[in-house]
Order: sequence, then C-alpha cells, then structure tokens
Amino acid sequence: MNKVVKYRLTLFLTLALFAGCQEEKIEITLPPTDAVITKMSPAAGLMARLATKDGSKDNILDQASCISIVFPVTVEIDNKNIILNSEDDLDQIEEIFDAASDDEDVLDFIYPIKVTLADFTEILVVDEDALEDLIDQCKSDDDIECVDFIYPLEIKVYDTKNQISDVVTITNDTELYNFLRLLNEQELVSITFPVKLIKADGTILSIDNYQDLEEAIEDSEDDCDEDDDNDYNDDDADDSGLIGALITGIWKVDSFIDPTDRTNEWTDYILTFSADGTLTATKNTTTLTGTWSTDGDDGELELTLALNANDPLDDINEDWTVLEFTSTIIKLDDSDDETSTLVLKQL
Repeated sequence: MNKVVKYRLTLFLTLALFAGCQEEKIEITLPPTDAVITKMSPAAGLMARLATKDGSKDNILDQASCISIVFPVTVEIDNKNIILNSEDDLDQIEEIFDAASDDEDVLDFIYPIKVTLADFTEILVVDEDALEDLIDQCKSDDDIECVDFIYPLEIKVYDTKNQISDVVTITNDTELYNFLRLLNEQELVSITFPVKLIKADGTILSIDNYQDLEEAIEDSEDDCDEDDDNDYNDDDADDSGLIGALITGIWKVDSFIDPTDRTNEWTDYILTFSADGTLTATKNTTTLTGTWSTDGDDGELELTLALNANDPLDDINEDWTVLEFTSTIIKLDDSDDETSTLVLKQL
C-alpha cells in the first residue's frame, strides 16, 4: 500500500474516531423544562435566602443582623476587658447589661476583629469606623431562619451553551449559598427530589417538586421569632413550639373560668388552628370563624384569639398569656385579669 493511501486511511480513521467522541459528548439528555430552574427562578431566590448567613444571634454585640462576629473576640465594658470565646459567652454580656442600674453601659471592641458577612465572606475590621460602615450597609435582613434544608442535597447542572452536565452534592448552607451565587445565566439546575425541610419547631417536611418547595419556604418564613429586632433585653420567647402544637391537632375547651366557671358554654365545640392564622370553632352545624396569632416579643408567650362570635362566646377573645403548654394541653390566663383562665386540650 502506497504512502498516500496509508495517510488517507489513517486520516479517515482519526476523523471517524474524533467524530464519534464529539457525538458522544453532545448526546446529553436535558430534563423536562418543568424539572429545572435557573439562577433567576423564584425557587432559587428562596433557597438563597434560606441559606444566607444569619447574623442576628450576636446582635447584643453589633446590633446588625447581616453580619456575625467571629469568635474569639475581646470587648471592653466599664474599662474591663472580657474575652468571648463563643456565642455561649454572650450570656455574660446580657447579665452585665441587665444588672446595670441604668442604660449607660457601652460595649467597645478591641480591634482588629473579624466578621462574617451574609454571603459568608470573612473580613478583617480594623476600627470602629470600619464596623459602622458595615452596619450602615445592612439595608435589610432578608434571610429566612425559620426553616432549613436537611442536607445533603443532590443537584444536577446542565450548561446549555457547552452541553456539559455535572452532579453536585451540597452539605451545608455555605455550600448552597455559594453554589447559587456562582451560577451563570446559561446553566440549568435540577434538584433531585424528594428533599426534606426542617422547621423551627422540629416539623419535617418532605418536598417533591419546585412549586411545593416555594410554598413550604414561604409558608414557614414567619413561623418563628428570628430575634432581628436588636432588643436583646426583652428575652424574646420562642413561640415556634406553641405554633407547632396548635396546628398539629384539633382542640376543645377543657376549662374556661371568667371568673365563674363557663366551660359548659363551649361543650362540644371543636377548635381548629390553621397554619395561615385562621381559627374555626365548630359544633354540630354551627361554625364560628376568626383568627389566631402568637407572640413572644415581651418575654412572655401570648396567644391571641379573635372569633367572630356574639355574646357570650366572644368573651373568649383575649390576649391570653401562656402559662404552660405541651403537645396535648395549653394553659392560659388573661393578660389583664389573672382571674380569667382558659385551658385547651387536644382531642
């Protein structure tokens, strides 16, 4: 065989092999359009907010919910230096502030210090002016703290420009936030469902699609006290456990004293507390509707009932103080009149 023929045969085989490799590379099956999201999708935005770094836990130090102090850090109060090694040591600061006879206690950092921003970036802060500049940039605290993913998550990435796919395993909030931040507009993302979410009250949700994921995150957004108000002296009470108890069962009035025993007025009424804040009281063919809400901002758990009922049933409408509660019983008294008490029991 002459050299020209050999060369042409070799070239043909090489091109055929290369074409075969090229054909194998582009044969990538993209998922259905309803099974993918992009960086701009609502689900991706909610996931990023869920994964954003929560900076509210150390607000007693910096009064800024979008930054977190990196421990250990040294602070000065009343000319005394105090070393804080972790968030657990913040109780020392609150005890000092609570014991003060006035509100003149001033906390100063011993610089330099390190802080972590909402995007998990860690930076060095050299003086008070630099810290104030960061605090001033906290326009809003957009993170969602009342629900979180149960990791790991498996995410498939499809690059519609290069037709190259990848599979990424996400194991924590930092990885999820940075993954979403670095996505480009050409990339399609497919989450492997089902995924699990855990709410602040411990409730676990199993999610099978993007629509349910969006709804679950949005519905859980205000289900707990995120303690972003910088009012650390109020010892905000966490109402997430109470909310969880109320919405996971149906209830009856076990006792209603106002100040005489009026329990019989509520015999056979069934109370249903819905997650959207609506309240119904049903007895046979009679149904009363209204609203309910909880609060813990003043240091005490409160349950507010507002049924659309006439006298005497409207007397149950009060801002009730929660004395104690479990998953099966809730004991309340009137915030303004402790002679009025209400006990709810789960059926």
